[in-house]
Order: sequence, then structure tokens, then C-alpha cells
Amino acid sequence: MKIKVPATTANLGPGFDCLAAALSLYNEFEIEVVPNAKFKLEIFAEGVNAEDISKDGKNYVYKGIKKVFDLCKTQVVPLRIRIKNNIPLQRGLGSSATAYLAGVLAGNILCGEVLSEYEVLKLAVELEGHPDNVVAAMYGGLCICNAYDDKIRFIKLQMPKNLIVLTIIPDKKISTKKARKVLPKSVEFKKAVYNVSNTALLVSSFVTKKYEFLKFATEDFLHQPYRKKLMPWMDKIFDICLRNKALCCMLSGSGSTIVSIYKDSELNNDLLEKISFEINKFISCEYKILRFSNKGTEIRQ
Repeated sequence: MKIKVPATTANLGPGFDCLAAALSLYNEFEIEVVPNAKFKLEIFAEGVNAEDISKDGKNYVYKGIKKVFDLCKTQVVPLRIRIKNNIPLQRGLGSSATAYLAGVLAGNILCGEVLSEYEVLKLAVELEGHPDNVVAAMYGGLCICNAYDDKIRFIKLQMPKNLIVLTIIPDKKISTKKARKVLPKSVEFKKAVYNVSNTALLVSSFVTKKYEFLKFATEDFLHQPYRKKLMPWMDKIFDICLRNKALCCMLSGSGSTIVSIYKDSELNNDLLEKISFEINKFISCEYKILRFSNKGTEIRQ
């Protein structure tokens, strides 16, 4: 079977651990049962950061598969897994979520689809540790998530087609674990209120296409001010993009990628060249022009 899972950008500024949107960048996985094989597991990876992808039982795709087999109290069959990795690792674009989700989906199919769609989602979220990236990767669009009382609740909204997403990917990995360690244990009540109001305004701005509010609606007081200790260039990149026609800028997930949103008529090659020239003066980055993807995970058997 072949599984194609989109990258995701989580938080979108103020929506910490509750907002994520799918992007038009994909990881592709091929899972093959090899009957009577002399090996238990064979993993091949190509593409971005392929050398950093585990080729043994620690592989996230395999972990997802094994989790389902364990629930079914069945031994995992000999497998050959091929990974075409297009999403950079540890850059805040949901690479781990694509792997866990692909693994759980594949494991469920191999076990005879014993799990419901919701159970598949919940299992992938348990492996990932938080719902936002997994939900958006599975369903596409903009997903508003709530994980409370051991239940996952979410609503998917269609993202506008006339927006371009410029992903600015620094040549520096930031692990989610490390990025969470710098967060405070508590914040001022006033700052929490700002984030709640900005999250509501942000979602409404996308729905109504009132993009003039995006710059203010993406301001965050819960995580970005603390995470810039790990990414001191963050404010500089925000400033450069906002001075060059960006509707808004935000950290993608826990970083290090920064996402800048434009109207599709505004971002052209000349402007991108100008932006990249300014940013590359102080940090080396890769630039990808993407769109929001309203399509989630695709499976071909």
C-alpha cells in the first residue's frame, strides 16, 4: 500500500496546541508485506534528511504499525517500508506526525481494519503527543482541535485557495522537546486573554477572508516570545517579511521554520529574491512556496 501525508504548520501564532493547517508538501510511504522473508523489517529512505531516519524498530512508521499489531495481540509480519521524505525533520512542519499517522493507518489495514477512523486518529495522537499536527495531516484544511478528558474533538475548515504560504526553513534543527522546555509554567492572565481573542480573530479572518486582520490575529504571547531564545533570528525574519507585503508571519510549530502568508498576487520571484537576500545575510535558509492543502492523507492499496 502507498500512503501520502501532508506537512502541517501548527499553532499559527496564538493557537498553541489547538490549531494546525495542512500544506502542499508531502511525505510518501510504501508498506509491503514480504511473506516468508528472512528478515523481520527492511526500511529504505530517500529524500530530505533521509540519513537521519531510523532504519530499525525505532522508526516512527514501524512504531505506528507495531502499536496496532500489539493492540490486536498479533505478531508483526515481515515488512518492507519505503519512505520518500520531502518534509525536513525537526523543523516544525509535522514530519513525525506524518510517520506515526502513516504507520497506524497501515497497521490498521494490515490487521483487517479493526480500528475505527476515530481510533486510528486517537492512536496516532497518543504516539505524537499532541493532536494538532496529526488531525490536520489526516483531514487537511485548517483544523481546530481540543484534547480533553481523554477525547479528541476537532472541526475542519476549508482554507482559502488564494493564499500562498512561504516557508522559510533555517539550517538548524529544533526538537519539539527542547522547544517545550523553554516555555514557562504559567503566564499572566492578560496574556492568556490576548491569545484567546487572537485565536478567535485568526480563525474568523480565514473564514471571512478579512486578511487585513491576520497581522494582528497571529500575534502570540504563550510560546513564541520564549522560543525565540532558541531562534534569535525570528523577529528579524518577521520584520523582513512584513515589510515585503506579507499578511502575517508566525513560527511553524515549535520551529525552526517560519511561515509567512501572502495573497497569491503579491508574492513573485523578484520579491522572494529580495526577501531571501536580506534573510541570508544573517542565517542560511531554504525557501519553499506552498499552498494550504484542503486534502488530507491519501491511501492507495
